Amino acid sequence: MFRNFLFMAIVTAVLLSACGSAATETPANTPEAEKNNLPTLSGEWTITMTHSGGIMGLSRSIKISADGSYTVLDERATQTKQGQLSNAELANLVEVVNSSQYFPNKEPYGCADCFIYTIEIAMDGRDFSAQVDDITIEKSGLGSLVSALRNIIEQELK
Repeated sequence: MFRNFLFMAIVTAVLLSACGSAATETPANTPEAEKNNLPTLSGEWTITMTHSGGIMGLSRSIKISADGSYTVLDERATQTKQGQLSNAELANLVEVVNSSQYFPNKEPYGCADCFIYTIEIAMDGRDFSAQVDDITIEKSGLGSLVSALRNIIEQELK
C-alpha cells in the first residue's frame, strides 16, 4: 500500500513539474542574461512565425515581406489567406522588431501542451531564428512580436 502511494506521489510530482520553469533561470532583465538583438529591419526582409502545438494540435503560420504583403496558413483547416498590411501596421511591426531583444532560454523545454512559436527573420544574410513556448515567451523578450503576429493571423482567419 505504501509503495503504491509513494509511486503515485512521485508520478504526480513529475507530471506537475512538466509545465513549470526552473527556478535557476536568469531573469531577462538582469545583466547576466545573454541578449541577442533581432536584426534591424531595412531593405528586403521576411518574417515567418509558426504557431503550433497545444492540446488540439494547432499548426498555423504567417510570412510577412518588407512590402507588407503576407500569407497566413492554417494547416488543420487547410486555409491559406493573403493580405496587405497598411502603412501604419507595417511601421508598427517594424518598430516592434527593431525594439525587441531576445533572451535565449537556457533551460530545457518541458511543457507538454504548450503552444510553440518559431520566429525566423531573413534579411541580407543576417538571419535570426528563435523558438519559445507559453512558459518561456515573456522572459524571452519576444512576447510583443509574437502577440503582433498572432493578432494578424487571428484577424485573417476569423
